[in-house]
Amino acid sequence: MLGFAAVNTGNNLLYLMVSALLGFMSVSGVLGKWNLDKVDVRYLPPNEIYDGLPTLLGIELVNRRRWMPIFLMEIVVADRMLFFPLVDPSQGRQKNLEITLSGRGYRQLPAVAVRSRFPVNFFIRSMGLTIDQEVTVFPTPQPCPDLHQVDPGGGQGTQQNWQKGHEGDINRISDYQGGEPLKSIHWKLSARHDRLKVKELSAATRKPVVLDLAELPGQGLEQRLRYASYLVTRWLRDGWPVGLKAGSLEFPPGVGQRHKLLLLQALAHYGQDQKTP
Repeated sequence: MLGFAAVNTGNNLLYLMVSALLGFMSVSGVLGKWNLDKVDVRYLPPNEIYDGLPTLLGIELVNRRRWMPIFLMEIVVADRMLFFPLVDPSQGRQKNLEITLSGRGYRQLPAVAVRSRFPVNFFIRSMGLTIDQEVTVFPTPQPCPDLHQVDPGGGQGTQQNWQKGHEGDINRISDYQGGEPLKSIHWKLSARHDRLKVKELSAATRKPVVLDLAELPGQGLEQRLRYASYLVTRWLRDGWPVGLKAGSLEFPPGVGQRHKLLLLQALAHYGQDQKTP
């Protein structure tokens, strides 16, 4: 309308206003598209994801440019949005988003939409990204009514084992990973090294126990897998070295986070002959 008015009236001021507005629209569109150039999005999934339970998924926005930052960027995953006001050149910024994945076994992480509101939210430029990344979803831990209070060792006592625990003598000092209790932080060493240090203590572990999936109660395979997931987590946390027998698969008793993930992965994929997206 301004353009027609400027033509009809010959008003130079309207010509200037229309020209400036069109120029601003063009520049905004070009800058918004440029802001999406050389942008990567990475998923940083946690070690433990359980079927049907909310989990925090790390999402990193990476700027692959050498000189110019990224401005006013939005990442949309499963109708949830994260806002990144600024990402410096050759740097990445990470935020967490709560998502829920359904079904045990391999699961494909959802696609991502990247939206740029730069420079002044006049135009919103967007692009879709499919991140080809799978995660393993573990069976949901479900307390077993017949076994969750049973002493798997039959009350046979404990034996000393130098594994990481929450009591006993200091075994070693390591960097804080985010999941350790605050009481395990070594504050003096943390102040000296300018980063958090934690004390890993020796734990008195009990005699080994092997969990046989076929002997668990439950209505069907899925419920037995949920019971097994609970018992593996519970007994390892209480200091029992836990093994697993699931069909032809056998895992000797062990302790620690790596062993726990090994058993949970076996439960997650049990009975699945191939990956199921």
